[in-house]
Amino acid sequence: MNLIWTPTGLAAVPLGDDSVKKTVIVESLDAPALIQKLLYFRGVNARLIPRGGDEGVFTTVVQQSFATTDLASAYIKTELARSGQAGTLAWGRVGVIFTFTGAVIRRVTLAELDGVKIRMRYTFGFAGLT
Repeated sequence: MNLIWTPTGLAAVPLGDDSVKKTVIVESLDAPALIQKLLYFRGVNARLIPRGGDEGVFTTVVQQSFATTDLASAYIKTELARSGQAGTLAWGRVGVIFTFTGAVIRRVTLAELDGVKIRMRYTFGFAGLT
C-alpha cells in the first residue's frame, strides 16, 4: 500500500510504501455529509436535505525501522515539521487509488518509538475524495 503526499508547490513525498517496509496502517476514514434539517410548522417529521460533503478526516499510521537512532531522530524531526502543510494525498494499491484533494495535514504525532522502530500518526483533513 502506498501513501503519497504532494505539498502545494513542492515535489511528491512517499510517506508510506509497503515495498520498502514503510508499512501503512489505516486507522480511520471519515467522509461526512452536510445535512440541512427543515422543520415544518406543526409538522410531525422534519425533512433532511443533503447539501454536499463536509470536510473529511483520514488518519493513518506509518511504521518504519532505521539503521541507527540518529537516522530515526532525523526522520521524526522532518515528519513533525509537516504539520499544517496543504496539498494532495494519494493512498492505495495498484489499480485502486484514493485521491484526497484540498488536503491539509492537521496533525503529525509520534505514536511509538522503540529504539529504531518508529510509528508516526498522520491526521489529514480533506475537501474532496475521488
